[in-house]
Amino acid sequence: MIRIENLYKSFGPLDVLKALSLTFNHSGIYAILGPNGSGKTTLIKSIMGMVHSDLGNIIVGEQKLTQTDSQYRKLISYVPQIARFPENLTVIELIKMIENLRGPA
Repeated sequence: MIRIENLYKSFGPLDVLKALSLTFNHSGIYAILGPNGSGKTTLIKSIMGMVHSDLGNIIVGEQKLTQTDSQYRKLISYVPQIARFPENLTVIELIKMIENLRGPA
């Protein structure tokens, strides 16, 4: 379960997420749809810990996300619409790079 409670994120004067609350109760595949600039990427990056919200909470399972603890990421799989990897890497080098980032499976 992922629960988002009253999430706010702004970049300078631009409010991207305003009081967003959302719950994903079950494991599954979810898509987040919306027009350009609606906050989809900011939301995903917030859940993955790549962007820190200004206010609000993100809870994965029973664990509240903090800026220092990233263990919860092992519970989440994320596939971007377009994956951009360094073009000079071999497949084996790419797998090793991802394993270094996420740890062994």
